Amino acid sequence: MAVSRTGGPAAGRKFPTGANYVEALQNPTLCFEDPDLKHGTVQQSPVLGPKAISGNFASVFSITAPGGQRYALKCFTRDNSTLEARYQAISRQLAGLRPSGLSQPWPVGMEYLPRGVLVAGEWYPALKMAWVEGTSLITWIEQNVRDAAAVLRTAKRFAALVADLEKLGVAHGDLQHGNLLIAADSTLRLVDYDGMYVPALKGQGATENGHRNYQSPTRTSADFGPAMDRFSAWVIYLSLVAIATDPTIWDQLHDKQGEFLILKEDDFKEPRSSLAWSLLLTHADPDLRALAAQTHGHLTATAQAVPPLTTAGTIPAPSPRPAPAVIQQGGAPSWLAGHIPQPRNTPAASGAGTGTVAGTGFARRRPTDILAGVFALTGSAAPAALTATSMLPTGYVGAAQLGALLLSGGALHATRRSRPEAQASKDRIVVLQQQVDALADSVAAAQKIHQEIEALNAASASRDTQISQRIKSLQTELRDEQSRITVTLNKETGNLRTKLSGLTSKEQKQLDAALTSTVRTHVQDRLRRTSIQDVKKLSNMGSGTVTNLIAAGIHTAADFTGVRYVQGSRYGNRDAYLIRSNGHQVKIPGVGEVRAAALESWRTSLEQRARKSAPTSVGVQERAAIRQQFAAQKKRYEAEITQAENAARHKRDQLQQRITTRLQQANLEKQQHQGATQQQRAVLLQRQAQLTDATTTHGLLVTQLATAGAEHRRTFGLRRYLRFVATGR
Repeated sequence: MAVSRTGGPAAGRKFPTGANYVEALQNPTLCFEDPDLKHGTVQQSPVLGPKAISGNFASVFSITAPGGQRYALKCFTRDNSTLEARYQAISRQLAGLRPSGLSQPWPVGMEYLPRGVLVAGEWYPALKMAWVEGTSLITWIEQNVRDAAAVLRTAKRFAALVADLEKLGVAHGDLQHGNLLIAADSTLRLVDYDGMYVPALKGQGATENGHRNYQSPTRTSADFGPAMDRFSAWVIYLSLVAIATDPTIWDQLHDKQGEFLILKEDDFKEPRSSLAWSLLLTHADPDLRALAAQTHGHLTATAQAVPPLTTAGTIPAPSPRPAPAVIQQGGAPSWLAGHIPQPRNTPAASGAGTGTVAGTGFARRRPTDILAGVFALTGSAAPAALTATSMLPTGYVGAAQLGALLLSGGALHATRRSRPEAQASKDRIVVLQQQVDALADSVAAAQKIHQEIEALNAASASRDTQISQRIKSLQTELRDEQSRITVTLNKETGNLRTKLSGLTSKEQKQLDAALTSTVRTHVQDRLRRTSIQDVKKLSNMGSGTVTNLIAAGIHTAADFTGVRYVQGSRYGNRDAYLIRSNGHQVKIPGVGEVRAAALESWRTSLEQRARKSAPTSVGVQERAAIRQQFAAQKKRYEAEITQAENAARHKRDQLQQRITTRLQQANLEKQQHQGATQQQRAVLLQRQAQLTDATTTHGLLVTQLATAGAEHRRTFGLRRYLRFVATGR
């Protein structure tokens, strides 16, 4: 076995198949040298052993090392003379990257193993890569298409990833949805470096041209350099920004079975008939239109002429919602100043002149407080004293005590309420109640606006759904009609093409028939020139026989074509009948079985000599006439096919124009509706933002009112006042 200096196999030999690798990987300890792989566990399929993901020129296996690290092992099924040099250069480039210098951890660690796998006694190279956990871009978009902010963040992260590549002078070579994964932390991972360009590979050619739905129509294998990702980057970036701007674009342009986001190869090659470009270039959002126009301008540019993605316009940001009004310390927002009652400006209310703040309790006893207490005490005891001195009848004591208590209690209550602290607390409760009442209408209005916004959103969603259904119906109609046109065209041209393909054989048959006729004419002419008198040269033919032949109308060798024998009635002999050229049979006197055989042999020899001298091809004029005849038929069939194809193309163009016009009308209607809805929503949201402040303030005031009431009852209640009168505290 020829081995390279690094221990790998020499180029130019046959590599193992995927099945060969599956068989080898059943014994990791035998087929690997790398310690992580040698003692690792190969992922198994339920029945077939090691599970392989087969590609164009490699099979990939998942192997988990003893420490838990998972690797993807790429085993090559085709040889490439530059394989080792390319992967070694790419591996060194990636290993030298500093994470701190990157926008996100997009690189995937890889190591080229010259002695990667032992198969049937020979070592073959392999690529050892860190296993990447993530969601493919299309799947992630389908899961987050309605989250505009998340899609926009992914667009920014993608732009940052591309900027990293530009800064490093590196190009991936196949930027597309399948090679972009979204990790759990929402950052991007870039996988599959088979076609990657790094500075160490300068001057070499590309090993692949990338996914057709992401590459410029002008790209060739010579476009192998740091600029080869730029067109793909613009396509992906535009797609993400478009989806973030208008999620319905995904529903309109993405095919669930398609290998693309919203733009594909046909859109790059035939932009004039592209529904995607028509939608993007006329979208209501000006930023999206501008970005689409920039990208559209790169369709015919060479790879080197496409500018970096960093020259794209600013990524559009979601419209900010109105900020809520600031609630001031006084309990009301600034915009409500002058619209709700304020506390009365009294010394008691402000706390001025009392030495204390309202709500902290009674401050200092006054003479009226002491008199009210004495009056309450003596008023309640007087009826009992009068009864004891027999000044009141016994039956009147209860009524007297009740009256005294009412009078003394009323005086005590009036004195308590006249206290400035209690009055200030009461005034505060009244103002709070007035403020709560003043905001009640705003709260009701806020609830009504909330209902209006919900109704507007529901109506807008319903309208969007209806238009989206119309768009999908139009797209289905376009596909169905195009299919019907194609089926009809194939049916019309199928018969014509069959006839056209059969013209060559028919022409040859006619030429063969013409040659046969020419040969037949030549032979008949030669036979006609040979007189029957020549049979006298035969040993058993005499003048009598010749006379009998002439009498029967046989003058030349052309006058009979053969002999028919009929069993005779005597002696077991057969009678001979000569067959005339007109098909009639004649019995020639004197011509029996022997002479008839001699005549037939004589004619046959003459015919054979005539055939040898006959023409071997049709005459020039006759051949030209036949070919001209079939050329005219061929031209007629081709003209009919062209006519049918032109008619079908005209029908398709008319269909495309009609459907595109209706789609543009539907999209315009949708954009206008969305614009009107956004304006209505903005007005409602602005009012809601103001009323939200009122609602918040209302809630705070209600809480303050409840707290103030409870505090008033606790601090300035009768029991608390009696204690204050009795103790001064």
